[in-house]
Amino acid sequence: MKPLPILLASFLSIPILPAAVHDHFAVGIIDANNNNKADAGEQLQLTGTNWVNRTFFLLPRPLGQRCGGYYNLSEAVRTLSPESFALIALSDGQYDLASPNHPRTGSWIWAEIVSVAGPAGARFGFWEENSTVVTNSLATNQPTGNPRFVISEGIDDVNDDPFGHIHGRAWTADKPGEYLIGIRFVDLSTTRPGGGSWHTPSQTYLFKFIAGPNLQPTMTRNTNGSITLTWASQMGIRSGFQTGMVFTVQRSTTMAAAHWQNIGTVTGTIANTATFTDTSPPAGKAFYRLTYGWFNP
Repeated sequence: MKPLPILLASFLSIPILPAAVHDHFAVGIIDANNNNKADAGEQLQLTGTNWVNRTFFLLPRPLGQRCGGYYNLSEAVRTLSPESFALIALSDGQYDLASPNHPRTGSWIWAEIVSVAGPAGARFGFWEENSTVVTNSLATNQPTGNPRFVISEGIDDVNDDPFGHIHGRAWTADKPGEYLIGIRFVDLSTTRPGGGSWHTPSQTYLFKFIAGPNLQPTMTRNTNGSITLTWASQMGIRSGFQTGMVFTVQRSTTMAAAHWQNIGTVTGTIANTATFTDTSPPAGKAFYRLTYGWFNP
């Protein structure tokens, strides 16, 4: 018996989603001499470990909306994202509580994208808050040119707090799949005696993003005649905060638009895959497709 062809399509609805998790990944310094001070020449670093082994999901957005046509993880409307984050710089105490291992007063902290690995021919980048165009759009698996964006909220001044806590950036990709983004942190201040910056650049940190879902299900005909579809779910990370995207499975014996019928729904979870079994497939040829809904702001 010939395998059944599968037609994939996506449609948009307006589900109500739970609030998202929002984390802060803080830039400080490596206190090389353990004197509890930020000394000239000490290296920048991401403090803590809450960024380690994390995966961030870029989710579908409606065409024509902000980031339309891209997969997106946005801080601006946090309910759109299962988990979002902001890159911040620790304060010396002028703007916020003084944090251990904060960068030196007068430093000016930026981030730069040093590598973008991902699906062939894809582009990865971000939109700044309220922007109508992509701020940076970088080809995968190619030199990036190390584009930078500011973390500190002050200016290049010897007395300024390095503190920064800027929200609103939207990370985007134009193809489904896995992306590894190399980011390092640099001090672009020029106020060190003799000129130059106070701190040396950090190591490069890899952030893992998955743009999805990649709706390419596999199909298995079971011995009892039923048909099971399996596809990548990957729409949630922490149970209770992101219940996942609702997929509707549709079937038709013809390609005519009026003949598609809903035969079931499946909710993506923290599991890697989702499945649906058609227990009563038609005797002859049939087509299947998955539809999904997402929030339309």
